[in-house]
Amino acid sequence: MSRRTKTWWFRAGVAAGMVMLAAAALRLWTLYPGDVDPVGAGLGLAGTGIAAISWWQAQRLADTDVQAAATLLAGRVLAEERAQRAQLLGGKGSDAVIDVGFSFHPAGGAVSAPPAGNLKQVAAYFRELGGPGRLVITGVAGSGKTVLAIELILRLLDGRRPEDRVPVRISAASLDPDVPVRDMLARHLTAAYGLKPVTARTLVAAERILPVVDGLDEMDDTDEPGYGSRAARALRALEDYEHGLDRCSMVLTCRTDQYDALAADRAVPRGIVRVDVGKVAGDQAWRFVQAVTDQEDPDRWRPVLDALTRDGHVLAEALSTPWRLTLAVSVYEQRDPVTGRYVRSPEALTRFADQRSVREHLLGLFIPARLAAADPAGKGPDAGRTHAYLAVLAAHLRANTGRPPLHGRVLSGTDLVLHRLWPLAGDRARFFGALVALATCLPGVAAVVVAAVAVFSRVEIVDGRISGATVMAVALLLLPGTVAVRLLTEPVTAYRQAWSAADEDGLLRSRGGQSRRRSVVDGVLAALYGCLTSAAVIMEFGAALPLWAPIVFGLLVGVGMASGRDVQRGYAGSWDGTDPRTVIRNDVVSTLVAALTFGPGFGFMLGIWFVKLLAGIPVVAAAAVGAVFGMSLVASWSPLLARRYLGLLLATRGRLPWRLGRFLHGCYDAGLLRISGIAYQFRHRELQDYLATHPRAATASPVPCLQEEPS
Repeated sequence: MSRRTKTWWFRAGVAAGMVMLAAAALRLWTLYPGDVDPVGAGLGLAGTGIAAISWWQAQRLADTDVQAAATLLAGRVLAEERAQRAQLLGGKGSDAVIDVGFSFHPAGGAVSAPPAGNLKQVAAYFRELGGPGRLVITGVAGSGKTVLAIELILRLLDGRRPEDRVPVRISAASLDPDVPVRDMLARHLTAAYGLKPVTARTLVAAERILPVVDGLDEMDDTDEPGYGSRAARALRALEDYEHGLDRCSMVLTCRTDQYDALAADRAVPRGIVRVDVGKVAGDQAWRFVQAVTDQEDPDRWRPVLDALTRDGHVLAEALSTPWRLTLAVSVYEQRDPVTGRYVRSPEALTRFADQRSVREHLLGLFIPARLAAADPAGKGPDAGRTHAYLAVLAAHLRANTGRPPLHGRVLSGTDLVLHRLWPLAGDRARFFGALVALATCLPGVAAVVVAAVAVFSRVEIVDGRISGATVMAVALLLLPGTVAVRLLTEPVTAYRQAWSAADEDGLLRSRGGQSRRRSVVDGVLAALYGCLTSAAVIMEFGAALPLWAPIVFGLLVGVGMASGRDVQRGYAGSWDGTDPRTVIRNDVVSTLVAALTFGPGFGFMLGIWFVKLLAGIPVVAAAAVGAVFGMSLVASWSPLLARRYLGLLLATRGRLPWRLGRFLHGCYDAGLLRISGIAYQFRHRELQDYLATHPRAATASPVPCLQEEPS
């Protein structure tokens, strides 16, 4: 029987079970109102069992359907890479692109390939390689390697056949050479594209992923990485990742000097085709500038265009890469938001004596130019504060490069992941995280203290004996009392623990790694348990409550248990390929849902017991105490990722903005940052390095700027 047929039958089983459940409910409602009907109860239980088991199996088949999973992943990769391409080209609506060319670089082996290609032909060039399909794109800084890799991904997906592998771009700086490639790919698919862990592992095992490792040169802090470098170790790990007896397909990007050093130490993969991205020719630069600048005043850029086509001129070399050319256009097309005048004249570019001066000049003006274009009303931080905030983050990333792993996690030199930025503040972040844990657990501890006082205030010793009700009440306090002690030690544990990668990954595997199927099943079982337990307590103790009360509070327990299983599914839940803040947002929302549902449900059952055992305690008061304890319990144990993020914000007041996620996304909208999976990255490594060494914005331009009349 085929997978499709099995799925159909299991879905039919779900429908049949629901029909049986509805029939049982109708029978009880019409024939036996307020009584117990064994036939109807059995029919309802059978229908529930059939529906649950059939739905479980249908979901299992859906989660491991390679074809459907590959199609889903391809759609998500396509959406994300389109957004990143638009961002790198200057934002939404910009379609001007420099058609950079590349040429085959003979590596001295038996591998051969077509002699040359360009941006539009890169997918056809890759398909012509044959064999496993191995390609490395090299070039100088800013030559357009990432844009070329993104263009390759988009064109491969545009003409993708069902059996083709799905290209997935991965930041090389985030790789851990000590983690098997299969595990690393599965984690990346779950984190960056919201796939369920079982689906991600299925795709990797079926060899349907084409890894596109971007920025191999960013793994080490040296221009000459050797055989023992992180980059070399990552390449050896990729080499060991083989598809059966065949070598795995891969695409790499790396700066020319670093790749030459790796090749000299024989650390590069076997049978890989290397292409070098060429410089931007004068005529290409001319066409690009004319396409993206003001067509009504073509003479503004005439001095620059003449310099670009003049042999030996500084600008011909300084603006010979797409990044520098885009940088110059961004800076010199800035207008005053009130008068509409151009802030500076492109002619100033022709006055510099060397390339370094051009680079420093453009990078120093890039942030105010992009902010003026994206936020003309000035609602966000000004250019000076933006520069200072980004400089703090850039310095942190620079310190991470080449640093040994911290508590089991390799610190990335390019990725800004919100809940992994806490090392920036070190012990201060852990201290404030402990304070957050203390603030959330104190209400729960207070609720237990109130309950204990209520119990022991009613202790009566008659003839040397204590009443059985009091003993039962004290016994009932043992569980929340034990948990309260655990809550009190939580801040100490939060301060002492290393917040290690193993801690985070283990949490995600145990909670976020659970499939939604497991969450729903746990929720259904918890709801049934809550309903039955609540009803039994009411009937046994004769509490004056309507029979709908146990159903409501039982359902609250069920929803709480399901959302509790779903806490930390920020990686895999509510996928949004253009907003890394989703991880923290899902963590907080899941925790609030669990706290506001499980807490009242738990408090209801706990309160009924106390009302019966200790006469005189109002039902509402007892239920409220239990609800506070339940909510505090969930809030104290669940939001680990959000706690780290909040601890970072509290520890970096003044150095970073309070709403850091909003600030980083605003910088992304302005074109200062880009997004890779769940991480923000600087628009270009050159910008990151500049900010790391310039913590404060320049107060003036190195050359006088020519003011212009309104165009």
